Amino acid sequence: MQHIVLTCGDPNGIGLEVGIKALTRYAELVRQSNAAPVRFSLIVHPETFWQYVGQIPALKSLVQRTESGFQLGEILCGIIHCTKQVDVEFGKETRDAGELSWEALRISAELLRKGAEASADAVVTLPVSKRALHLAAFPFPGQTEFYAQEFGTDKQMMILATEAAELDPKHAPVRVGLATVHLPLREVVSRLSEERILERIIALNSALQRDFAIAQPRIAVLGVNPHAGEQGDIGLEEIHIIEPALKAAQNLGIHAEGAFPADGFFAHGAFRSFDGILAMYHDQGLIPLKLLAGNGGVNFSAGLPIIRTSPDHGTAFALAGKGIANEASTFDAIQMALSICNNRTKFITQ
Repeated sequence: MQHIVLTCGDPNGIGLEVGIKALTRYAELVRQSNAAPVRFSLIVHPETFWQYVGQIPALKSLVQRTESGFQLGEILCGIIHCTKQVDVEFGKETRDAGELSWEALRISAELLRKGAEASADAVVTLPVSKRALHLAAFPFPGQTEFYAQEFGTDKQMMILATEAAELDPKHAPVRVGLATVHLPLREVVSRLSEERILERIIALNSALQRDFAIAQPRIAVLGVNPHAGEQGDIGLEEIHIIEPALKAAQNLGIHAEGAFPADGFFAHGAFRSFDGILAMYHDQGLIPLKLLAGNGGVNFSAGLPIIRTSPDHGTAFALAGKGIANEASTFDAIQMALSICNNRTKFITQ
């Protein structure tokens, strides 16, 4: 039986709410479809969890306390204990909340190493506050970088994906990888090189094959300048950096095309013809992805030896405690984690 663990995220945000709602929704799916049972565990301090549930009436009717955790419909969910207990203060960014978030991440890494009896097959990380983590002296830009160090790789890649874009008339899958991630815009071009883009194309191609079960992926590569540089009139990066990387990837047998002007590529539906898209910087790829995904969309940390997904939104402190947060992205993150588990197993046995 697959074991999926969820980290608690920031206890002052919407993470636990969308986690509970998404698991309840998955329980209903299991009941209706007779899907294979899955074991779920939530990494959190029990007192913090029950305090959180007790303050949101919309959750009280969903959660039933059990000896080792809680029940949501057909699903029994265990609680893996954190030592850090936090009093819930909806909407506040605090060091205590950051310390709990960080402890949950550390525990998940131990479980993912397969060294314990309760070892995990995948982790779904609920939203954290980077400010709260900073107050707790968390030494990483984000959760992806934490897992990269824990598992000894610098080849990780953020992929944002939706397998059926809610706002696209054809409900096409959209999977966007990033050549650069959390950088000021003024630094993007200086970080781009032929070698980096080629590495990202190879990483995206590998993830599409191993994790999304696409035997021969088609990859679109976006330009960095408006109109993809207009043959050098609006910038030379496409000519000197991106096109050589594309040729090198093609020589390796990868089906990669570009460089495409980003605006027309999304506006005119060209994205539907590709299995994956490599964007040059954060907003270039993620604004259209999030628009197309509607309330869905999943953040997947590719290139890691472990499986980690998360919803593609943050703590939404303005909604915290109101019981109105939408769980669609977290539900999709759970389903994608399970799908990638199955795909990796099949890929290894091929």
